[in-house]
Amino acid sequence: MKFTIPAIALSVLIAAGCQQQPKPATTDSAALNVAPAPAAYSAPAPMAAPDPALSTSTPLASPASSNSYTIKKGDTLWQIAATHYGDGKKWREIADANPGLTPSALRVGQTISLP
Repeated sequence: MKFTIPAIALSVLIAAGCQQQPKPATTDSAALNVAPAPAAYSAPAPMAAPDPALSTSTPLASPASSNSYTIKKGDTLWQIAATHYGDGKKWREIADANPGLTPSALRVGQTISLP
């Protein structure tokens, strides 16, 4: 087999590049790329209570009294139950307390009883 000088030189360079190079011994943390210790946990500062004067939201609707409610535009029995009882599934209790009330035909200005 006949080898040429460039082929031999190339194979020597490839073999030399594949060898593992020794790592320098050092104790410098920057050279070792060591991350600093994490900062100690500190609880977030308590939030201040919101200023009601700055509120841009309007309540869904306000009850006329503790036992009655006046229907506003867009109201549903589900929303009223969720607002007053914390659970929209209690809309049936409102419907049962108002005989003849049709949930799909609520009228603005209509006053209903809240159980």
